[in-house]
Amino acid sequence: MRRPIINYYELSEDWQAEARRNLEDYEEHSYLEPLESQNPTEHILWDLSECMRGETVHEGRTYNAYIGVSNNSSMLLDIDDTFESAFVIII
Repeated sequence: MRRPIINYYELSEDWQAEARRNLEDYEEHSYLEPLESQNPTEHILWDLSECMRGETVHEGRTYNAYIGVSNNSSMLLDIDDTFESAFVIII
């Protein structure tokens, strides 16, 4: 699924509050835009400062970054060259 990459000021007030709960220097970070169906009390705000660079091929698609989700799963990201969006999959 392709997701826009946004900054703190593009988040809704509820998601900004979640960002402040998670990090002290929140204003400098970029995030995957939350889906309209998501809310901060039930879903994760994906902070791209947690992202690590690394090339991974999964099911024929090359991803250029990843975020560790748990001991046995990761979020793979294919971030575009303009840092405006990312194709995302959790494996």
